[in-house]
Amino acid sequence: MSDSLLVEDATIDSYRDRFVARLSQTVPGRKEFVVGSASGCTLTSAEGREYLDMTSGIAVANVGHTHPDVVAAIIDQAQRYSHVNVYGRFVIPEQVEVVERITSVTAPGLDVAYLTSSGAESTEGALKLARKFTGRPKFVAFERSYHGRTLGALSVSWREEWRAPFEPLLAEVEFVPFGDLAAAAAAIDERTAAVIVEPIQGEGGIRIPTDDFLPGLRQLTTDAGALLIVDEVQGGMGRSGRWFSHQHWDVVPDIITMAKALGGGLPLGAIVSTAEIFATFVDPPLSHLTTMGGNPVACAAGIAAFDVMVRDSLVEASAQQGEYLRARMGEVQRDYPERIIDIRGRGLWCAFEVAGDGNLVARELQERGVLVGSVLNSAGTVRVTPPLIITKEQIDRFVAVLREVIETGIGIDVAEDAS
Repeated sequence: MSDSLLVEDATIDSYRDRFVARLSQTVPGRKEFVVGSASGCTLTSAEGREYLDMTSGIAVANVGHTHPDVVAAIIDQAQRYSHVNVYGRFVIPEQVEVVERITSVTAPGLDVAYLTSSGAESTEGALKLARKFTGRPKFVAFERSYHGRTLGALSVSWREEWRAPFEPLLAEVEFVPFGDLAAAAAAIDERTAAVIVEPIQGEGGIRIPTDDFLPGLRQLTTDAGALLIVDEVQGGMGRSGRWFSHQHWDVVPDIITMAKALGGGLPLGAIVSTAEIFATFVDPPLSHLTTMGGNPVACAAGIAAFDVMVRDSLVEASAQQGEYLRARMGEVQRDYPERIIDIRGRGLWCAFEVAGDGNLVARELQERGVLVGSVLNSAGTVRVTPPLIITKEQIDRFVAVLREVIETGIGIDVAEDAS
């Protein structure tokens, strides 16, 4: 508690007002609270109220907030150097170390990486890479997909209301239903540079396809001479109970995009592919560049976070604790089947679907000291993505509060049986 930003109420209100006045807003209104500190699976407001964090900052804090190993690595690296020319001139040892770790858990051949600062930046680079390597203009993406908000990433993200104000975007993008191999086969043609897919859809509501879907996409793209890009920005780094969610189906993609948890809490992303595919960025030289991607401090944090995951078997813990979490949520669903209509997930990438407004349910959970999240493309879905270090006792605490909220009926539309 002593590490929190504990300040007077008037100062807290001042921060909230100044935040709205000075930081460009894309969501209207004042924010819920002012952050004071975070540690492990707990976030503390400036007023000193503790919250159980079941969001991990949207699947970022996989090793927990302010993990001591990550903090120590950040301090050590910042004391030596925090930024130099990260591409084109010098060897940055921290970049080498983090990429060797990443590619140690990808499929053989996927052993070259381009480092970025965010998931959207990774998507942009992957789209450029696919177009340049294949010489083709078209992309196939999926309904309910989300790949970022920059222009290229937005072009392959599904929701029309966010794309329309910024059109024209990339000209040749075709969306097909997620999980529909026949529709994908009809869309993939000789003009297709790549199919981009989240193996498990994140903002679409933590939606898991049938077991034939990803292998089928792999075959379709291979037959068409197109590339398969898998978006592991949210699903990577152990979130699904495997290092990457596509590994549940033993599929080898051509390109992997990642970010979020990769940097241990700092901005770090990556595009992973083969040396052959990446060679196209050298002709002409400087076909792609970044100033901050692969920042040494972010790489040091990523190295420490990766090593913590290996040492503490957090990928395995994600799988085991995820089963426990869904089983416990299932107990609430069995008591209120008309209120919780579905529970989905792999590892600690989970969601429950309510017959109503997921945002209202999430808000009520927050009022009771638990942070969960909504998703962008599924109004009734509540996202549950705790740090991979979460304990069974913390899961039990979450489920107890969830039961209280579901019992109230807040945010639920369905009429209950008279019985």
